Amino acid sequence: MRILRLWLIDSGAKADLLACWKTMALLGLFLICGSRAAQAQNACINPLFPGNFSVSKDKICVGTPVTVNAPSTIISAGYNFQYDGKSSIDKVALSSTTSFTYSQPGTYTIIQGGSGNGVGTGTIFCKEVTVLPVDQVTFTARACSGRRAMIVPDASTLGQYDLYEVYWGDGVREQKTRAEMALELAHTYTNAGTYTITLQGIYNAPASCRSTITQAAPITVSANSSQPLITALKTTSDNSIEITYQASTGSSIQLYQKVNGTYTATGQNGTGAGIFTVQTDAKQVQCFQVQTQDACNSTPLISDEVCSLVVDAKAVNKQNNLSWQPYAGTISATTQFRKYVIYKNGLPVNTQTNRATSSYSDANNITCGVQYCYTLEATIAGTAQTVITSAPTCVLGINGELPGDLGSTVVSIEDNHPHLLTSLPATGASASYTLVISRASGPSGTFQQIATVANKNTFTDSTADASAASYCYEVTYLSNCGLSSPPSSPVCTVFLSSKSPTGIDWTAESPFTPEKIGNYIIEVVDSVNNTRQEITNIGVNTHYDLSATDLDMQSQKYRIIVISENGAVSYSNFYTFRREAKIWVPDAFTPNNDTQNDTFVVKGVYFDQFKLIMYDRWGEVIYETTDKNQGWDGKVKGQDALTGQYMYRVEVIDLTGMKTVRTGAVLLIR
Repeated sequence: MRILRLWLIDSGAKADLLACWKTMALLGLFLICGSRAAQAQNACINPLFPGNFSVSKDKICVGTPVTVNAPSTIISAGYNFQYDGKSSIDKVALSSTTSFTYSQPGTYTIIQGGSGNGVGTGTIFCKEVTVLPVDQVTFTARACSGRRAMIVPDASTLGQYDLYEVYWGDGVREQKTRAEMALELAHTYTNAGTYTITLQGIYNAPASCRSTITQAAPITVSANSSQPLITALKTTSDNSIEITYQASTGSSIQLYQKVNGTYTATGQNGTGAGIFTVQTDAKQVQCFQVQTQDACNSTPLISDEVCSLVVDAKAVNKQNNLSWQPYAGTISATTQFRKYVIYKNGLPVNTQTNRATSSYSDANNITCGVQYCYTLEATIAGTAQTVITSAPTCVLGINGELPGDLGSTVVSIEDNHPHLLTSLPATGASASYTLVISRASGPSGTFQQIATVANKNTFTDSTADASAASYCYEVTYLSNCGLSSPPSSPVCTVFLSSKSPTGIDWTAESPFTPEKIGNYIIEVVDSVNNTRQEITNIGVNTHYDLSATDLDMQSQKYRIIVISENGAVSYSNFYTFRREAKIWVPDAFTPNNDTQNDTFVVKGVYFDQFKLIMYDRWGEVIYETTDKNQGWDGKVKGQDALTGQYMYRVEVIDLTGMKTVRTGAVLLIR
């Protein structure tokens, strides 16, 4: 019994183990079956009964129909041309239609459901077909000179095509690879005219189709362009030049201007023929060219260089003198200089055929006060005639008796400014006139015009500070007809200053013309009471030592009076000579009542206010006075101060209001 029981127990364990294995096997089978069930959702994978059909092409273009063909062994066949790859066959709508056209590019699955094929019923068969896009390939078309055209494809539109066909519109078709599309695509036409260019993408077999949407670009190409020409250049103002040009019909033209010897594009463009207006410094010679340009980067055709003319006119007595820089544009075997024509008030008055000519004098009936305006015109003959015209330049005619020399001129200082007085010419003077005043910083300096004076012979230079420097002047007389006298000899203000501690000095240049300096007088003005005195017998010296004058005066004003040999008078600027206050302080004193050096006394000159303060060694004030004649007697609060050093402070305000402070130590000796 025991053995049987044990066997039964062992048998039960084995039964449980067997049950577990069965459970695991069922689970694995479920998983496997579940996986196959999931795969079975795509009816094209491992169908139980395979069908069969063929397609006309497995690659087609959008819009091209695909056709299926089943063998006779397949009966009752139905098709879906856009099977989603997920639905079971019994849920797919099938049609007996054997042809289909796709409207969108992509990869599509065609599924066939039928029966037969020798294997049973419910056959399934699938094939994939690739539908290629037929998007437009875009490009830019450019018409160029010489009957040429060029296209530049847009790389982003090249798509998946295997080849590309360019139709140039004149019967010429060219097929290009993708690599060739990155290169310049150009074509030269036999005849000028308007053509329509198209570009198509092409797929190789088996698709063997092309883009059905094409870009059509009409362009007009012209025959070989001729050299462009500048036919006229006219300066219309001080900052504007007008340029007339010609070129072949349809040619694109760009204007270039020479800048620092190099031609630079101005940014102005035109077509065929037209006019450019340039804003530039037209008072200087400016040179230009026009050049052809096209989209094909063809070598440009360049016109001859054409340069402007700038004329200067100056009026002199009884004639007007013109001058200019000779014409600077292109002159060659095919471009010849023909002539200059000079116009006066719009009428031609002279013709010159020598290009190097650069001046002309018009002495024909010049009338005083009449305005004469001149222009210069140059004619250049080449492929076409070019005419260059300057801007007009105008002058007032002069015709009269030349003024004689100015009479005497004197410059003197009034209210600290130079004042000029001049005598008018004895001959050639007119009822109305102008004096031109020029100034320099010295008689040998460069004279610059600073003023004009109408109908009077005096002038005050309010811009000059006579106390700062000497100023020299020239005067020129202009008659009412513009005739001028020679400039007067320079006259210079006398500038008074001091170059030494004890003296005054002044400049030697003459304030008179044509007279010469006879002698100097020094005028002395007391700064306190304003009294005046004169120091004579100075002669022609330009320095005076003031030690010979009254040294009791700390500050005095001086002025130089200049007398010419003929008695004319000129004055310099005022100069104040100031002497410093002087202070003398002893370094020791002996207050022993021997009447010798008994008091510490400060001496000096030019004191107006005075203060003396004495300090002991601890800085305490022991004595103070404001009387410059008083001093310290060596006592502190009536008692004799001890022997030793004491500090002092002296404060002085002199006669000119200047304050001076002196500090130091004095030794008291008993």
